[in-house]
Amino acid sequence: MAINAKYVLMCDEVRIENNGKLILLGLYMPDMTVPQLPFIIPSLTFFIVLESDRPGNLQVRFAIQLLDSGQNIAEGMGAAGFPKPGLGVMPIQLRNFPIQTAGTYVFSLTFEGQREPLTHSFNVLLVPPKQVGAIPGMMQR
Repeated sequence: MAINAKYVLMCDEVRIENNGKLILLGLYMPDMTVPQLPFIIPSLTFFIVLESDRPGNLQVRFAIQLLDSGQNIAEGMGAAGFPKPGLGVMPIQLRNFPIQTAGTYVFSLTFEGQREPLTHSFNVLLVPPKQVGAIPGMMQR
């Protein structure tokens, strides 16, 4: 069974409406900014649209790695099911995701029986909040 990623979106949360439509909240485009380091992201969801060449169920492992150090920040496993060939969605939600440092992170999915993982990289940027009423170049008390 060959699984390909059509696209990966990173957001805070995915919800399902009563009519079955999906709502993606807090979409990151393309990078994630944090106001301070370290920082905890209360909810981080990877919304993955996959394509399978046949029906079936597979075990899947995921990891998020800080590229510079090679350190895994999060890992997990689960299952993916395709009732028929074609497109399927797989949201993976993490709670209280820790960000210790700015840099490039790599999200990877490895499917049972498939050698190469599917990957999605993203940058975390430190963007401190602006002080309200501050005048550039002037010290604040």
